[in-house]
Amino acid sequence: MPVKPITTPLGHSLPPHTPHALTVHLPGWDTFIRLRDGDQEIGKQLRSMYPRFSPLSCVKELGIKLLTHLSFAYPESDSGISPTTHGCLPFTSPDAFALAAAHCISHHRPAEHRYSESELSKVEFRVVEFRGVRLVPDSDSDSDSDADATAPALTPATEKEKVRLYLVIYPLPKAKGIMGIWTNPGIGISTRLAEILLPLVPSSDGSLPEAEAETKQETKQEQEQEQKQKQVKVLDWKAKGSDFIISGGTPIKEDIPEPTYLPESDAHEKLRERIVALCQRIPRDIELASRLTTKDVFLYTTGMAAVFRLQEAFFKSGRRGPVVALGAVFHSTFHLFEELEGTTTTNGEEQVEGFKHFGECEDSEKVMDQLEEYAKGLKEKGRTVGYLFVEFPSNPLLVSVDLGRLRKIADEYDFPVVVDDTVGSFCNLDVLPVADVVVSSLTKTFSGFADVMAGSVLLSPSSRYFPLLSSTLTTTHHNALSPSDAAHLLSNSSSYLARSNTHNLNAQKLASFLHTYSTTHQSPRVISRVLYPSIPSTTSSTPGTAYYEQYMRSSTAPAPTGPPYDEMEGNDSFTPGFGCLLSINFSSKKVAKAFYDHLHVHQGPHLGAHLSITLPFNDLLWGAEERERKYHAGYGAVPEQVRVSVGLEEWEDLKEVFEEALKYAEEEAVKEAAC
Repeated sequence: MPVKPITTPLGHSLPPHTPHALTVHLPGWDTFIRLRDGDQEIGKQLRSMYPRFSPLSCVKELGIKLLTHLSFAYPESDSGISPTTHGCLPFTSPDAFALAAAHCISHHRPAEHRYSESELSKVEFRVVEFRGVRLVPDSDSDSDSDADATAPALTPATEKEKVRLYLVIYPLPKAKGIMGIWTNPGIGISTRLAEILLPLVPSSDGSLPEAEAETKQETKQEQEQEQKQKQVKVLDWKAKGSDFIISGGTPIKEDIPEPTYLPESDAHEKLRERIVALCQRIPRDIELASRLTTKDVFLYTTGMAAVFRLQEAFFKSGRRGPVVALGAVFHSTFHLFEELEGTTTTNGEEQVEGFKHFGECEDSEKVMDQLEEYAKGLKEKGRTVGYLFVEFPSNPLLVSVDLGRLRKIADEYDFPVVVDDTVGSFCNLDVLPVADVVVSSLTKTFSGFADVMAGSVLLSPSSRYFPLLSSTLTTTHHNALSPSDAAHLLSNSSSYLARSNTHNLNAQKLASFLHTYSTTHQSPRVISRVLYPSIPSTTSSTPGTAYYEQYMRSSTAPAPTGPPYDEMEGNDSFTPGFGCLLSINFSSKKVAKAFYDHLHVHQGPHLGAHLSITLPFNDLLWGAEERERKYHAGYGAVPEQVRVSVGLEEWEDLKEVFEEALKYAEEEAVKEAAC
């Protein structure tokens, strides 16, 4: 049977398309490289994109409409600002202002994108207040109706019911120098929040939004009164980027209007209850799991926001010293850590002492020796590691380190261990016995349908750092996850176990199939290696598979029953596995491209979705600059690698698609061998 080609147009999301889609289909290896290198023709065709990469969809529309409103309603104070000359990044937290100012002038920005002092003064900060917006749906449940969860719900405009947005307004020609504050910390507003607020912004002619325009039988006086109660107000406060940088003793601007943040809903607490229940489902340490409560779970707008806010909590709680990362970490996490190198905080506090990366981690015994020597050296100087971060397993190399030995080193040298379990996912893994903190991107497999973003921080009650971290996070955490996003995530995650079971099975079958192919097709060689937690390493004697299996939940223990497990589809039949993600190393980049360009699955960023998605991950993210390419390739993130997030398709259909693509890879390998 012929393989069916993907019919999704270039630049569109995986089906079904919604304004909240997280994916984009960009078929062909070179298409992504052209996008990476700034090809405007590709950019013009984007109808969807991972929302944390840049504002698109409703968020972009809201920014445009707010800029238009500013230029119309405040022509004197905001002269020169318009959607044709400026971009707008909306946040719910005022700390975005100081973050933006520091980011723009950081030495980490390339010279051509870095802001000068005069350019920084052209970055505008404004605060917009939306009044009378009811963000919590009438039926606050896990309804799967997006229309119910996100439709604008209006109440009489009162002081109590308001949402403040903090706008970072920047000149469009300097977008690349500032966009990192949207991409890496992940604290921008969601498309669902933007969708609610968008209809409330007055149109460019000054008229009220449609939601308030029910004036068929109203008197002129009533219309005038309604006009006075406009639900969007630009506050008098304003500042420039240069107001937030210490220069010649000038203090940072501190009179920012107080944030409103967002209200929580029943869905937020139900999400925390579900996460706790999943962590208590067949745990490796029953006593520890029994101590978990919903107060140990903190929810954020994205997985990166969870990482960013946790790091912020460490620093606020007094942790000083370099942040250490082991192995491959998600590129935005890596960039977030890079910002710590050679910088001081914007208010002149003690210098954060940098970032130390141990890239090569496949030989876990070797890297643990190196880590121990590094920690010992710091101790001899009267210092310590700020905290250590590791993905288990890592993205995209699927390396699992020896968490047991890591725990011993951390205890001896007094530093917290943060484990990101996103790739393995907490239905399969229980790393709480060795982690002080577990961070997860709930955007991925937990949600599963690529249409809502969120992240979580889970504190271990047995950690020596628990009292301080719990106190700090409880004090500093402010809800930014909109009720409509929480409701949708709650609905999606009800099938988390059932979907994960299929992800595990399909990925294991595909990894085994490709591994067998790699060992039987060696002349000419097509696949040099398949990376998946169940596939033994061919380059190291370290038992990476065994390290993963040490923290897998039991497949033989009986599944728990009763609430809340009765609400989880697949609870009775779920078997822990190795997750949805695998990577394939090819014999050359040309062979990899031949395979990729003939692989009929969706192609784009994201993992854990309902459909399979592939990406030339390393070439896309690290291939543009020679220094970065060499560094990351040095520990295994090679450009001839293809990352595969395995979906929920029928296994036989997936196998057929991959067999077809391998034929083209073989042809290219034969050509190379003949040269």
